Amino acid sequence: MNDLNRLIINRLLAAWVTISLVLTGLAGLYFAGASLVDPATGNALRRELAIVLAVVLGAVLLTTLALYPVILALNKDVMRFSRDLLRANIELMEVLGGAIAKRDSDTNVHNYRVTIYAVKLAEAAKLDASAIRDLVAGAFLHDVGKIGIADAILLKPGKLDEQEFATMKTHVELGLEILKKSQWLVRSKDVVGCHHEKVDGSGYPKGLRGDEIPAIARVFAIVDVFDALTSRRPYKEPMPIDQALSILRRDAGSHFDVRLLSAFEAIIGPLFAEINGLPDEAVEEKLRQLIESYFLGEGAKRAAAATGTPAAGD
Repeated sequence: MNDLNRLIINRLLAAWVTISLVLTGLAGLYFAGASLVDPATGNALRRELAIVLAVVLGAVLLTTLALYPVILALNKDVMRFSRDLLRANIELMEVLGGAIAKRDSDTNVHNYRVTIYAVKLAEAAKLDASAIRDLVAGAFLHDVGKIGIADAILLKPGKLDEQEFATMKTHVELGLEILKKSQWLVRSKDVVGCHHEKVDGSGYPKGLRGDEIPAIARVFAIVDVFDALTSRRPYKEPMPIDQALSILRRDAGSHFDVRLLSAFEAIIGPLFAEINGLPDEAVEEKLRQLIESYFLGEGAKRAAAATGTPAAGD
């Protein structure tokens, strides 16, 4: 074996042959020998091997170059399809939210304002980008269950009696029942199912307390009541911002999360002045920009940077 090692070290090719002597009755013994390959033949073998390797590598390279544009085009098609599907889901969310708003209002602008307020409060509270996307969907669809509430109750101008209020409260379960049929829209379930809960446990439908209530539902509860107080409705005039905030403070710790309400008070002054002075079309456009930033492409990463958290899928 040492002779073979020396041959290899000297870059000479050799065929190493062993013949067992078991059949002769001499178990464990064998003949061994090495046959040298002459240098010319060895060089020819090396050249052939190099040519074969070059052909294989060339074929792999050419195949890769040929397939790369196809793979790239297919990838672009998949990305375009994904974006189109996402846009379709967003449009479905907006259309369904608008249809609900038309049941008890003549405009969608409540949904627009309350969603903007909710996103800005969530950013101030450092909620992650994925939670904010769920919050946006929930803000649009929070009252989706009102589709199943009779007009006599939904549009009643006066106070609901006990039985009517019990019926009205069923819009939460109705909404969850509607949304569970869509894998994409069901992301709004925390807001839809919990936006009437109160931190002291006196809300409905489950009587959840404090942190048992999802953070995005606690965020939405604040902005929903604030916008209801400061908006003009057929049966009331808009309330001044200071008066509305005073009412919210009165219910801090019972209805509303104290920490989130404090964060809301810190941002709402200039935000309300900006939003309240815009026509409905401008409010809608502002909201559309927010939706683009959180749901579509690189904007989602930029939006995540605003919260200091990674975007979903990163």
